[in-house]
Amino acid sequence: MTTKEKVQQEINEMPENLLEQVYSYIHSIKYRKNGKKKIHTFKLNGAFDNINIRQKAYE
Repeated sequence: MTTKEKVQQEINEMPENLLEQVYSYIHSIKYRKNGKKKIHTFKLNGAFDNINIRQKAYE
């Protein structure tokens, strides 16, 4: 018996009032977004291209 068959068997044995919760759980797993977040950037127009930023930070 495969895992899918085991899950289907368990779902068939569940009471009707819990099926909506199971469906919402499966739906949330299936359509979960990637954990990637956008990194906020700044347009500095090359102001720090030729500067040692660490040295300036410690001054």
